[in-house]
Amino acid sequence: MTLGNPVGLTALLSSLDPARGSSTAVVTPAEGPPMIGQMLYRLGGRSAHLSFLVPGNQPDSPALLPLLDYLTQQAGEWGAFNLHAEVEERNPLFEKLRRAGFVVYSWQHIWQLNPETLPDGQPALWRPAGAADEPAVRSLYQCLAPPLVQSAETLPNMRQSGWVYRQDGELLGYMEAVFGPRGVVLQPLIHPSTDRVEALMRALPLALPPLLGRSLYLVVRSYQSWLDPHLENLSARVGPRQALLVRHLAHMQRAGVPVTQSSLLPGMESARPKPTAPIVHPIVVQSRRSSSEKMETVDLWHRDA
Repeated sequence: MTLGNPVGLTALLSSLDPARGSSTAVVTPAEGPPMIGQMLYRLGGRSAHLSFLVPGNQPDSPALLPLLDYLTQQAGEWGAFNLHAEVEERNPLFEKLRRAGFVVYSWQHIWQLNPETLPDGQPALWRPAGAADEPAVRSLYQCLAPPLVQSAETLPNMRQSGWVYRQDGELLGYMEAVFGPRGVVLQPLIHPSTDRVEALMRALPLALPPLLGRSLYLVVRSYQSWLDPHLENLSARVGPRQALLVRHLAHMQRAGVPVTQSSLLPGMESARPKPTAPIVHPIVVQSRRSSSEKMETVDLWHRDA
């Protein structure tokens, strides 16, 4: 949108994806240049994503807060529970996003691997993930990701491009990939008990489709920072630390539902137990068009099984 070719094949195909929506907004203040922002959302997903702000070197622009409020409202109307953003910790926008309601839930580094300089690996280490791997991948994610991260991000989506690694029959590695015209971005999730970490890294280009000269990037979260020394041994280049931010658009509350006597089992009636009531989650989506307007509240209800 800002650095690529707006009439290229990639831009055309992304606009034709029926499961992906985008909202691009422009705010022109009374003084100063306009500011442009874009938010992406995949249909049926839990989170929307703030993809860019232009110009990003003007955090004091009076157009920033109205722009963020509009994109937040749009994300809530589409059904997103939260809005994500990534920004370098030394970027002036970092503090402005926090003042706009975003909170830090994790940190990350992006490493660039040069496939041409990697030693030969073993392509059999990684294999494409299947439906049978989903329970093990979810268990691995719940084991490694902190609760604060799990509250902001959904579990890995097995419908996307993914690869798994098993050691002695146990799933100890999972990797998601995003393919672009100039590079491939990988997000590994590897258990610390894995004893072949550098071999797994060397095997990445062999497990992927042909890169065709594209760069290879690894997104390493703070709870996976033990991978950093292994990437340094492979002569990978690291970028500046980035903050992972989230603005929650939904607030969950629990409300007890009365249980009638007729709903109890006959054998339990004489003991008069105190059964646990099912839980109802009211999800309150709050949004505002600007910082000066009143808050609008929409209540969405759904019951646990």
